[in-house]
Amino acid sequence: MRAVAFTQTGEPDVLQVMEVPDPVVGPGQVRIRVSVSGVNFRDVGVRRYGRNEGSRVPEPVVTGIEAAGVVESVGPGVTHLQVGQRVATICQGGGYGDLLVVSAAQVVPLPDSISDEVGGTFPMTGFTAWHLLHTAAKVQPGETILVHAAAGGVGIMLLQLAKRCGATVLGTVGTDDKIATAKRFGADHVINYQRNNFAEAVRTLTGGRGVDVIIDGVGAATCRDDVKALRPFGRLVSFGRASGPAQLGGDDLQPKSLQWSHFGVFTAYQQPDIWNRGVASLVPLIASGAVDPYITETYPWERAPEAHRRLEARQTQGKLALLHTR
Repeated sequence: MRAVAFTQTGEPDVLQVMEVPDPVVGPGQVRIRVSVSGVNFRDVGVRRYGRNEGSRVPEPVVTGIEAAGVVESVGPGVTHLQVGQRVATICQGGGYGDLLVVSAAQVVPLPDSISDEVGGTFPMTGFTAWHLLHTAAKVQPGETILVHAAAGGVGIMLLQLAKRCGATVLGTVGTDDKIATAKRFGADHVINYQRNNFAEAVRTLTGGRGVDVIIDGVGAATCRDDVKALRPFGRLVSFGRASGPAQLGGDDLQPKSLQWSHFGVFTAYQQPDIWNRGVASLVPLIASGAVDPYITETYPWERAPEAHRRLEARQTQGKLALLHTR
């Protein structure tokens, strides 16, 4: 099969469309012929460091953690999916390939109202956001939350879903042009962290109380001020490390009795009962248009380096998609 892959780590130009071996479908699995692959910040880390889920992956490396297409074949024991059926999925690598093999249990059938482009770009950000709010943070109506990178892929999903929870939502962005985007998708207040210290701004906006919940995919650059921005007994949920891993200890958390947890969407993915709760809730919202992944840029897969370059430079908003050409 053809895939966007690399044989050495490095800058975006290491990504090339090349021939790689076809993945083999096994029991309980499906093989998907991919039409659209979502582009995520985690793909950048794999390209730079050649690691996926903490383990060295074989070369050539086919990155990509979400995709949509049609079922090309099914393995023994799979009865609920049919060849030719339109589906979407997240995956632990391989999403930039023409063919993708994943567990059938977690594949999401797509109704006609969800296009391939939306199907290939909502699963990673959408299910991450849904489980951050409902499984990890357990956000309640009336609570106030802070979302970092509010105009990014996960951030935009968090804004929309948090408002549906009945929360007051604050967001941070790095440029003024992203303020309007964050407000459009539900942020009640938006802070440009390049111009204002976000912890001070949060305390001003909350009358000195602080927020109930912070959802942080940034990591090292924000975690210290997260502690300052939380109310006593507040909850910090970390799910990414765009600036490096967060470094906090008991001495940071104890003075305000803060709770700090970490979330990885593949933990939910590997628990069918938990995963399927998210599917049952989120897919109808995507299908009806009530929640929008906000696709802002699409690229033929030959231009994957350009997509990575713009994402890595934080020049994008919402979601980017790679369109497979044959």
